[in-house]
Amino acid sequence: MANFSTHLNIAALGGAVVTSFLSLEMNIDTSSAFFCFTATIIGGILPDIDHDNSTPLKIMHFIFSNLIAFIFIYKNIEHLKALEMILVWLVINIIMGIIFYFFKKVTKHRGMIHSIPSGILFWFLTSFILYKFFHFDVKSSYLIGMCLFIGYLIHLILDEIYSVDISGKKLKKSFGSAFKLYSRSNKINLFIYSLLFLIFLLLPQKEIMFNIIKGFINV
Repeated sequence: MANFSTHLNIAALGGAVVTSFLSLEMNIDTSSAFFCFTATIIGGILPDIDHDNSTPLKIMHFIFSNLIAFIFIYKNIEHLKALEMILVWLVINIIMGIIFYFFKKVTKHRGMIHSIPSGILFWFLTSFILYKFFHFDVKSSYLIGMCLFIGYLIHLILDEIYSVDISGKKLKKSFGSAFKLYSRSNKINLFIYSLLFLIFLLLPQKEIMFNIIKGFINV
């Protein structure tokens, strides 16, 4: 598989390309461009959070804890006092610590997290959370979620590319374990697809998301 540095650098390059496209074609503002760029990078290392001792897991724990706290405080800064900001940060970090603890218990490396459905699930979850809890507008929520998915796809594709031994003209055992639609566990597949369907039903104004997708396809 590609190493952490490769995933990070390629995701950053992908983020720059995608953000430039969105700025030119969809006229997104500076704030949205920043979040889209950041989301692409996060998506580019996100699949490796299923490795208990990986650098991406530690970074994702740090980023999600502090980025979520930052976004919440940023969106509610006019209504929060200094002490309340500190308490928000502490509570969110504690909650994320608990979530990541149980996440490590139920996942394994190159399992269903390394799959296209999981990438779409993270896209939908990101968009839903940004819209519902952080009060982003619908279009920005979908764009940021889609950028995270693009970064996710970059990661999966890189892992598959690195599963091909060009010099030996053969496929490594890891080939096919990243860019996939399902895992070997029917229970995990049912859980992921059921959760994906549920989150899809909860998404607001889906026609906006479909229009964004069409915009990308018709480029």
